[in-house]
Amino acid sequence: MNKRKNIQPVNCFRRVLLLLGVVWLASACGPTKYLNKNEVLYTGAEIEIQSEEIIQDKSGLKNKLEETVYPEPNAKFLWLFRTRLWFYNITGEVDKEKGFKYWLKYKIGEAPVLLEDVDAENVKKLMTNRLYNHGHFKPMVNNNIELKNKKAKIKYIAEINPAYVIDSVAYPPDTGHLMKTIIKSKKESLLRGGQVYKLENIRKERQRIQELLLNNGYYFFMSDFIYYQVDSTVGNREVKLYFRLKDDIPENALLQFKVEEVYLNPNYSLEDSSWAACPDTFESNNIRYIKCGYKFRRDEITRGVFLRPGKMYSREDHQKTLSRLIGLDIFKFVNVRFEQIGKWEGIGRLYAHIYLTPEKIHALSAELKGIAKSNNFIGPGLELSYTNRNIFRGAELFIISSNLSWETQIGRQQKDLNSYEFGINARLQYPRLETPFNIDNRQSRFVPKTNIDLGYNFIDRVKYYAAHSLSFGLGYTWKENIRKTHEFTALNLEYFQLGKTTAAFREIIDDNAYLESSFEDQFIIGPGYRWTYSDQSVEELRHHIFFTAATELSGLITEQILKGVNSLQNHDIRPNRMFGIRYAQFVRLESDLRFYQNMDEQNQLAYRLFIGTGFPFGNSQTLPYSKQFYAGGTNDIRAFRARELGPGSYHPPDSVGGVFVEQTGDIKLEANMEYRFDIISFLKGAVFVDAGNVWLNNKSEERSGAQFRFNSFYTQIAVGTGLGLRADFSFLIFRLDLAFPLRKPYLPEGERWVIGDIYGYDGWGRENLVLNIAIGYPF
Repeated sequence: MNKRKNIQPVNCFRRVLLLLGVVWLASACGPTKYLNKNEVLYTGAEIEIQSEEIIQDKSGLKNKLEETVYPEPNAKFLWLFRTRLWFYNITGEVDKEKGFKYWLKYKIGEAPVLLEDVDAENVKKLMTNRLYNHGHFKPMVNNNIELKNKKAKIKYIAEINPAYVIDSVAYPPDTGHLMKTIIKSKKESLLRGGQVYKLENIRKERQRIQELLLNNGYYFFMSDFIYYQVDSTVGNREVKLYFRLKDDIPENALLQFKVEEVYLNPNYSLEDSSWAACPDTFESNNIRYIKCGYKFRRDEITRGVFLRPGKMYSREDHQKTLSRLIGLDIFKFVNVRFEQIGKWEGIGRLYAHIYLTPEKIHALSAELKGIAKSNNFIGPGLELSYTNRNIFRGAELFIISSNLSWETQIGRQQKDLNSYEFGINARLQYPRLETPFNIDNRQSRFVPKTNIDLGYNFIDRVKYYAAHSLSFGLGYTWKENIRKTHEFTALNLEYFQLGKTTAAFREIIDDNAYLESSFEDQFIIGPGYRWTYSDQSVEELRHHIFFTAATELSGLITEQILKGVNSLQNHDIRPNRMFGIRYAQFVRLESDLRFYQNMDEQNQLAYRLFIGTGFPFGNSQTLPYSKQFYAGGTNDIRAFRARELGPGSYHPPDSVGGVFVEQTGDIKLEANMEYRFDIISFLKGAVFVDAGNVWLNNKSEERSGAQFRFNSFYTQIAVGTGLGLRADFSFLIFRLDLAFPLRKPYLPEGERWVIGDIYGYDGWGRENLVLNIAIGYPF
């Protein structure tokens, strides 16, 4: 526990605060002195919407108007400092287009945005157009300039009336199949009576009709062939829309097309695009399969093709074909081209040519890498792997890999905390659901996967213990749609065996029944399920959500099977062991919710809430060590080292701190908030706050204050904060987070908030600052 003695100001933090103050003064007061006599610094715009009547969704409308304002003023760091402008100004004149001064002025720095750079008249025209497109006809937009100390802000004032609404949508007589198809889909229309008139909704409706017709054989139809006439004379701020087709539409755009033949080349080469070398074809699932080598079983490949001879062309079938073939992970390029071959019986005819360029089937890799774990262990590692992308000629993926590493812990007073690890793992992945019973998943555009995993891992915590673990898994992964993913583990089998132990380690676990139970030799046997929702791949959304929830059950089914076996053998004993080894029984639940709020292209707020719990029963008094929750570390509560926080208000005595016996629990609560911002180019910054802890379900005599209680758990929440730097190279994100605690739950009540210690005492930085080194974002 920290001893607060010899309290005096910490010079380094005073210097940091002083430096921030100097930078703020320099960036706030200095920019205008570098301007010429007639130049004025543009600091931004303000928008005000005025109306004599109530305007619906006024804030949303204001956001739309803000999108029309340009240029952006000079960017601010943390909403306070125009740091890039400051660098530009202090650099002075640059003689050469290279060198450090050029880099500092034009790469780090940013030229001042002046009032003369703003075309206010054009911005007003854009705002007027934007208001009209949102149903506010005949708006008036004016502006005035607020000038002070050679800085100028422009205020735009929009005077509007309530938006017009749609009275009705009229269609021409249903004289042909195309118009009949459109009119038949009116119930799905995005334009409805009583709805506010918005040009965006008209655009979306045109796109909907295009997709409708493309899925009904109209291969050449485009949304640009549609327009709507708007009649605003209906009265009472209503408009009537008239659906129209342009007069100059190409003839083939009004024609339905049927797929006549489908040709598939599974070995297409970009270097040799001729099919002459592969003249033979086979019939497979009604598809003409080009025989060119024997790399693939043709039925497995053609199963992913939804374009079929004799069917009307469908964009949905086209997209599903691309998605399924790409999802096989065996083809580098997938391309579908259509050839118009004529028309008969009033229907156009198409040949579909599918070109597949395979990836390399075999791959060997060796990687020497630096390892940085969440518990502050770093060291070198070697990973070797072999990949076969087509082991049974049906796009089955086989990977076998091995890893060897040595690690030591940094940032600790204890020395010689070393660890050696060796592991070998194999995975066989089928691009389909391999089950004892038939499951028809052929209509999905996403490829379902069956995963079979086998692994062995050895770990040697020098001076404490060595352990072995074996694992086997059989699971299935499938996507419901682009946002929802299901993962079902039909069987997860793990075996943990504690090997050699030292006297120091035995002394620790002999005094801790909870820990001793966690390290027992045992099996983990049972199913699991995870559901994930993520809209991060939906680019048109401004903000994004990620949510995953998982459950795991061990030992219950095993117990019932063993009971049945015992009953057949007339054994009246509780079957709590398998092959003489105890099997764990528990239920484990967890959920992880994240929200990413994009304020603009340079600034983002990220939030996370994690809740997890586990309940041992039957054979088990505790969760297996690998299934327990921990707090702290590079992706967690960063002001505390991994597995050293909690459980509850418990804190291990200094005599055992730093050994390989981490603090874990049965319950975990965690919340994080992080503000992410661009600094320069690839360099990004962050300010974050983390809070949470872990607890035990049951009371522990060895760890006082560790049990979760509803009436007091909130008093045991740890809080930390800090600053981060991230080098984002697109393919790799290198992260440094410097954190320190604001609240320590293991201190006596009334003393847990330690904000005042920032100005602290001798050794505050050494005891409290935690440098987290990691790859990737924390969440």
